[in-house]
Amino acid sequence: MTDETLFVLANNSVVPAWALLVALPRWRWTVRLVHSGLPVALLVPLYAWLIFFDSPGPTNASFFTLQGVMNIFTTPRTVIGCWVHYLVFDLFVGSWIARDAQRFGIGHVFVAPLLLLTLMFGPVGLAAYLLLRLAMRRRTTLVEMVQPADVASP
Repeated sequence: MTDETLFVLANNSVVPAWALLVALPRWRWTVRLVHSGLPVALLVPLYAWLIFFDSPGPTNASFFTLQGVMNIFTTPRTVIGCWVHYLVFDLFVGSWIARDAQRFGIGHVFVAPLLLLTLMFGPVGLAAYLLLRLAMRRRTTLVEMVQPADVASP
């Protein structure tokens, strides 16, 4: 499989989940599929394979200097792996936004454009949602209430 095909497959793999979040956020299959962690479970093995088994892999890579980080992005497989990293985390954040908006009764008509913004520009979409949430519900905390059923007994 070519690197380009691998990139296209990985990139397109999250489109159904995003479409469900935007178009059918309360549908039972959206909850079962998108909020289940299934997209993460499917993409993480690809991510790990791309990042840990890239051969020959980036040379002089480091997380501690700008040049070292730039060197990380020098092989196609590592770049695809880093892109999968974005795909997984942006979808996780979008999924959280959708659930959080439902929890606080924020209309989906306001949230849907911010989900698209999160898909394209993750942190900007998250910040926009948090501002919307602050304006509409006066909520600043990200702490979610723990339900008694969620706490395991000793």
